Amino acid sequence: MSIVAESLGGRVALAGRFPELGPLLARIKEAYNPVDIVLYGSRARDDATAQSDWDLKVIVQDDAPERLFSPLFGWRVQEGSGVYADVSCARLSDFVADLEIANSAASHIADDGMVLDVR
Repeated sequence: MSIVAESLGGRVALAGRFPELGPLLARIKEAYNPVDIVLYGSRARDDATAQSDWDLKVIVQDDAPERLFSPLFGWRVQEGSGVYADVSCARLSDFVADLEIANSAASHIADDGMVLDVR
């Protein structure tokens, strides 16, 4: 189990559980070469409505190029994927360190997030 999955209480879901994400997850894997992909928010809590977006945090290696962190880069990856998603990324060490900081994005993701197993 990855360090990210451990930090989320072992919550891991097979990507096949969310077939509508298939094209987007393939794009994310190609564009980011992620360590992990975390689904969080209403879709992870299973209280989404038809209008809810998909919140995805892409965890990358610490030496990942800066261009991956641009909100525009994440938007371009999801554009035309068939789902509306908020795709953002974090370096692995930053994400793990931020888990200990109250009210950080990582600490909120830890409340309901799950790692998507996209192997």
